[in-house]
Amino acid sequence: MAIKRHKRGNKVYLAEYKSVREGKKVRSVFVRYLGPEDKNGEVGRTQRRVLDRLELSRSSRAGDVRLLWHVAKDLDFVNVIDRICCGKSYIQGLSPGKLLTIWAINRAIDPESATQLERWVATTDLPLLASVEVADLTKEAFLTALDFVVLDDALSGRIVDYTSEIDDSLYQKYRALHPLPMGEKETIAYDLTSVLFFGVSCSLAELGYNPERIKRRQVNLALLVSKQDKAPLAHFVYNGSRNGLSTIKNLLVRLQEASIEPGLIVWDRGNMSKEHVQLVEESGWKLLSGVPKTLKEVRAILDTTEVPASPETLARGSKAGKIYAVKGKASLYGAVREVVVYTNRERGVRDADARNEALAVVGRELERLNVEGSDWSEKKLHKEMGAILGEWSEFVEVRVSRKRADGRRILWRYRKVDLKRVERMDGKWVLLCTDESKSAEETVNMYLEKDFIEKVFRTIKTDEEVEPVRHRLESRVRAYLFVCTLAYRLLAALQYKLKLSLGKEDSWERADDLLKMLSRVERTEVKFGKEIKILYLNLTNNLQETLQALKLTELFKEETKIAM
Repeated sequence: MAIKRHKRGNKVYLAEYKSVREGKKVRSVFVRYLGPEDKNGEVGRTQRRVLDRLELSRSSRAGDVRLLWHVAKDLDFVNVIDRICCGKSYIQGLSPGKLLTIWAINRAIDPESATQLERWVATTDLPLLASVEVADLTKEAFLTALDFVVLDDALSGRIVDYTSEIDDSLYQKYRALHPLPMGEKETIAYDLTSVLFFGVSCSLAELGYNPERIKRRQVNLALLVSKQDKAPLAHFVYNGSRNGLSTIKNLLVRLQEASIEPGLIVWDRGNMSKEHVQLVEESGWKLLSGVPKTLKEVRAILDTTEVPASPETLARGSKAGKIYAVKGKASLYGAVREVVVYTNRERGVRDADARNEALAVVGRELERLNVEGSDWSEKKLHKEMGAILGEWSEFVEVRVSRKRADGRRILWRYRKVDLKRVERMDGKWVLLCTDESKSAEETVNMYLEKDFIEKVFRTIKTDEEVEPVRHRLESRVRAYLFVCTLAYRLLAALQYKLKLSLGKEDSWERADDLLKMLSRVERTEVKFGKEIKILYLNLTNNLQETLQALKLTELFKEETKIAM
């Protein structure tokens, strides 16, 4: 070892170096800093004692996990789950509530580590926050926690599912913290999405329709989400072959059982039927939905209703074009109801151009067939004509004739009456809103803004990486999807807290950015003799300002304690 002197200004500082041989050469490598030189040319005694007594602990991930644990604590995740599943609101040590809350935090901020959950948790402050031993947070413990919320009862041969009761309690707790504006009722959106599945042994996993057109087993996840703050009210898990229509009755039963004052349900036109409209009305809720153009009544409404482009009818403006709307009465689903007809003229022009282009191609193909198939049999001609017409058959009248002198075997023409009829429906849609107090403008905007629930699914699928589901037992699949919705509750509560504190509409993006910045904040302990100083690293000024706006500066308060 060697001591080197470095002069800086009027002082000399000492550092310890060691010699390292690399091949035929020897070089000096810095070992540690010793401190300033005293008048005798040595390191002062005070500095030697300080360095000898200084101990650093291993740092742990603290920023994002502490914030989300705080959000979960506000919403009472642990106590609600433990009370409903175990009959107690407080359990010392490990409990299903603590384990599933930890798991939900993992899915919200680091889903890629889900297969190594027990290792990931050990690198964070979550064991400290939950007051549990790291050694107890095993894979088996997390899987067993799933069995508390959804139990496969071998004695009765049925599945006991507590998730709906937990959903209701968590919603009531959330709404108590964030009440609706005075006099307002809930406006909720309902939708369903497919979740791809690994394995064939679960009864929920079935082949079904999905937007990606992937032929793989899937389960279906449905959500009820509040328009006020994107907070989830409830979730539903169905087998992969169930569609939206077949789930509506379960939804209405759930709403009747929940202690929610009836408000307005917004859903997509794919869920519409006469029976469902009547069921919603009988339950005391109002309904807002698009109505399929395939209904004869809707075609009549679109055919006879003009929507003038005027300042009085302008309902909404966007990059996709201006939307105009009018309100009227019409016979629909067995009664005379108020309906709103809205139009996007730019969309209407695009639809007409696309149809005309497709029909022009059909005409050219039929002419080509006239030449190529002059000697074909009628059966072969009919088969080829069907392939050419496809979905456009209602707009083209075509027949095969016996061989004519001019050689034409196919006689065809466009159906001008049908084309005129569909042109009057281009860019026009019908909305049914059973809350007749809403204006045409309010109805259109509330319906078109329902896409927030699609963003919820995007968050669950992309940010939480919910799929593919890797569990095999039906009870575990249901419980796992419950954990994923639990994770979304944390994210939704955080973004709404940011919106209230900062007053910014882009609070969702800000919540994501905040969690990313906090992911770099680590907690470490510095032992100085008998004193232990708790420090938080990488806590930038920008972060501190945001935490101050959220009134959460106490989460990362540096502390000093005495070692025992």
